[in-house]
Formats: sequence, C-alpha cells, structure tokens
Amino acid sequence: MKTIPTLLEEIETSRNVRILYAAESGGRAWGFASPDSDYDIRFVFTREKLSYLSVREEFESIDLPLQGLLDAGGWDIRKAARLLGKSNGALVEWLHSPIVYRNEDGFRERWQESARAVFCPRSSHAHYRGLAKQMIFGKLDREEVRAKDYLYALRAILCARWVAGGKGIPPVPFPDLVMTAPGDLQSVIPDLLRHKSESAEGELMQKIPALDLYLGEFINDEVDIPESDTDIALLDSLFRNEIAARPPRVPVGDFTVDRVKKLDLLLFDTIAGSHAYGTAVAGSDEDRRGVFVAPRSFIGGLDRIEQVSDERSDQVYYEIGQFFTLLLKNNPNALELLAMPTECVQFEHSLFRLITPDLFLSKLCGRTFGEYAMGQIRKARGLNKKIVNPQPETRRPPLDFCHVPQGQGSVPVLEWLGSRSINAQECGLTAVQHTAGLYAVYYEAGADYRGLVSPKSPDALVFSSVAIAAEPIAWMHFNQDAFRAHCKNHREYREWVELRNAERYHTNVAHGRGYDSKNLMHTLRLLEMAGEIAREGILRTRRPNREYLLQVRAGEFEYDELVDRAEGLLSEVQAEFERSSLPNEPDRDAVEALLIEIRERFA
Repeated sequence: MKTIPTLLEEIETSRNVRILYAAESGGRAWGFASPDSDYDIRFVFTREKLSYLSVREEFESIDLPLQGLLDAGGWDIRKAARLLGKSNGALVEWLHSPIVYRNEDGFRERWQESARAVFCPRSSHAHYRGLAKQMIFGKLDREEVRAKDYLYALRAILCARWVAGGKGIPPVPFPDLVMTAPGDLQSVIPDLLRHKSESAEGELMQKIPALDLYLGEFINDEVDIPESDTDIALLDSLFRNEIAARPPRVPVGDFTVDRVKKLDLLLFDTIAGSHAYGTAVAGSDEDRRGVFVAPRSFIGGLDRIEQVSDERSDQVYYEIGQFFTLLLKNNPNALELLAMPTECVQFEHSLFRLITPDLFLSKLCGRTFGEYAMGQIRKARGLNKKIVNPQPETRRPPLDFCHVPQGQGSVPVLEWLGSRSINAQECGLTAVQHTAGLYAVYYEAGADYRGLVSPKSPDALVFSSVAIAAEPIAWMHFNQDAFRAHCKNHREYREWVELRNAERYHTNVAHGRGYDSKNLMHTLRLLEMAGEIAREGILRTRRPNREYLLQVRAGEFEYDELVDRAEGLLSEVQAEFERSSLPNEPDRDAVEALLIEIRERFA
C-alpha cells in the first residue's frame, strides 16, 4: 500500500499529467479479494491546460503494464466527463469506491453529486446486464468454474436489479448488495466468499445448482427502462471547472523538496554533478537539481521563495524567478541545467524547452566561470587544512588557554596548581582592573571559593567573593581569542566530518597531494566550458575529456602543475571572450518577457 502513492507520482512525472482522483476498483473494492488478487488502481487525470485548446490529438487513457500486484490505469478528465454522462458503470464505481488513494480538493464529492444528477438507469442497467451475460455464457458454461466468476456474475445481477428497482446508483461494497438477494442464496453466498478469500484466483470448484438457477432466471428477465436525457451543460461546467481550478495557496513553510517535485509545481528535474559531466565513479553521490514554479497565489502575496534544498544541498530546486535571475548573471550552476544529457533528465515540462542557452550566453561567462574556477582552487587548499589538521573529538576546555607567569615565561595554570597540590575547584578568581585577560587567583584552606570555571557553563570563568585583605597566590592570563578560535575551528571541523563525502575524503587522503583533487578537476572543467562558450557559443555539460579529468580527480598531478594549467586556461579564456561575438550581457527585456509567459502558461 505504501508503494501506490509513489506509483501515482511516477505516472504524473513520466506522463506530464496531474492525477486528481485515484481509487481501488474490482474485487478489493467490492470486498471479495483473493490472497493473490491484484490492486486495480484506477484514476482520473488532467493534462496541461492549453492541450485542451490544441488541434493536436492528445491521449485520453493511460494503461500501464502490471507491476507486481499493481495494475494501474486511468482516463483523462474530458473522457471521464463524457463517460459520466453515459453513467459508465466502471467510472461510477471508481467514484464510490470504499478504498481511495487520492482525492484532490474534493474531486470525489463533486463528481459523485454530478453522477447522481446525470444518472441514466437505462444505461446503468444495460452495463450490469451485459457483464452478467458475459460471465454466464463465457465463464460459467462449463463443469467446473471459479468462485471469482460466480461472484462477478452475481454482483452484476444484483446491481442490475438494484437499478431496475428504481434505487439509483448501486452500492460498491458487495455486502450491501447481498442483503437484496433471495433468502436461499444468502445461505450459499458466505461459503462462496470464504472459498474465494482462501483460494487462488484460478482455482476451480464444483458448480452450485441454486446459484445456477438464479443466474438462469435473470437471463429471462425482461425489463423496460425508459431513456433519459443527459444534462450536457452540467458536464461541460464540471469539466471546465476542473481544468480551470487554481491549486490552493502554498504557504512558504510548505515549499520542501518533496513538495516542489509535485507536478503542479515542477518544471524541470535532473541528475546533475559528476553524472552529468561524465566524471562519476563508484560511490559518487547523485545530485539532483531542478526548477519549480511557485503558484500565482503565492507570487502575488508578501512571501518570497528563491530555492529549496535538503540539508546537505544534494538536492536543490530553484523557483523560476530565482533561476532566471541566476541565468541573467550567467551563473555556471544555473546555465549547465540548460544543457543536461538526455539520460540525466528525470522530468521536463514542455515550457522548460523554451529556456534555451542562446538567450543567456554572453561575455559575462568569462568572468563568472573564471571567478568560480579560481574559487575552486582556493577551496581546494582550504579543505586540505582540515584533512591534515584534524580536530579532536572533544573540544579543549578554557583552562587549557590559561597560563601563570613563571620566571621569564609561563606555565599552564593547571600544571602550576598541580605542582603545589592545589585543587582548581577550591580556588577563587577575580578580574584585575585595566588589564584585559589578567586575573588574580586565590587559595585558602576552608575558604568558600567557587573554583575557576562555572559548573553550569564550563566555557566561562567564574568569579568569587574575596576578602579585601586576601592576597593572590598567582596571576593568571586567559587567552580568550585563542580559545574562541579553537571553538570555531573545532565546530567547523566537526560539521565538515559530519557532512563530508566519505569517498571523496578517502581519495584525497590516499593520493596525499595536499589538495582536494575534485575541486581542481572542477576548476579545469569550468575553464574548458568557458572556452567553448567563447569560441563556439555552445554550452557543453557532458565533458569530452573524461579520462583526463578522472586523472586529475585521482590526484595524479602535482598541485602547482594544475594551478599553472588553470591560470593559463584562464588567460586564454579572457582573451577569447574579448574576441567573441557574444553580447556583453543577456537581453533583459526578452528574458523578462519569457519569464512572464512561462508563469502565465504554467498557471
């Protein structure tokens, strides 16, 4: 059952549709499933709004191959509205199923009301009578039969007689129908249900004479139900309101990674990073990047949203306004999303295809790619400090940074006290005026001093009340700046340990070059991409020199050698951009017009 919502989301993503309603159909909904019965998941979906105004024929059904026990299929909203006007038995049962997997914004209630308003007893009776005859003449005309076929035929007959009796739409649960069966059958049905629930779908059984007699009598029934008119205007209104409905306002706190991946917000979703560049190795993380469109109701309010990400930023999704802002600045991370390899793209709305690189590529790339690349070099050295200077598990206490002058130097305060057999917790401490960081230490047997460090706040020194006549036993200097620097370095190191990529860390330790080789690989990649933009006006995310880049990543070159190459590439790139025919910057008016168009069409 946990996999069904995931399946519905996968259908939405792969087919670019929005599922408004999904429910169970068939034996499980009726109440007589076998141990190996499939889950018959039936749904109603809507496509992109403008597709209903196109001359192009669009699909009206989705039928998926069986996935384990999951049998899923559905109809487009327009097809469903037409079938509702015919009181289609299958659709009406979906709308009244006791097992509902999704019901967006009261869809089920609206459509149930409409189903009652346009209900055609003649069509409904013909539907169930046809099902019964199909089972009687096609499945039950043999010596041994399946319990499933008996129950399907019996249920169809009870539904047909329910409609013929003027009771309206028949109930979906079988027990509600059994109550209308003749008394002699009500004693047979429990055993039949028990056999169905305990046996496999294909298991055969002996025929039941009393049930065969009842089925035969039904075939000879002659029922004349008058035709009724269909309220087309009601159905048109129902259909139009569904495709025009605005999604509810999304509060800013609800913009999570999972939320923006829903089809009503998602514009683009791709696997990025090393998998897109072609430099992934065993153990590489799967980075996800994407673009979503905040609804009009949110954009028109006071709140703002730029992007959402998970804790490690392995998944980052830009709101389209922020995405266009980054593209205008020729941000490398944003631009590369416009040239993702096909196999990396997980979802692409048709409107995303309007966002083409030629609208954004400009001479700004010379600066943005170059600055980003050289920043990667600085980052490579910075990470090296953490690799070669690990911090201890436990942070050092403040007294480790306190010293007592002795001779021409000083000794740690705890060492000085220990040499005199004095317990630090029995000492007192006062500040010395006009001498920042200098404190007087007192000790007297039996005195009620508070110690040197607060028991409630072990990172802070604590002061005691000291008699005016008391003489200090020592002067102590507390290097508070060094203590704060240690706390900062320790915190940053432990955060890095917690979030670091284990595979990347071990690679850097193994090659022992003294730098983060992955950062330098990206440096060269960025500069090469910038050169291609300047010379060819092409944005190429998948790298053609994969083997060389993997050598860099593996640490097969000296740091200085790679830096020299990077600086040489940067000089070449700057010169190439000066000669390039690219515009100095993107056309802001054209970009703004496209952003407005996409927002309006997506809404």
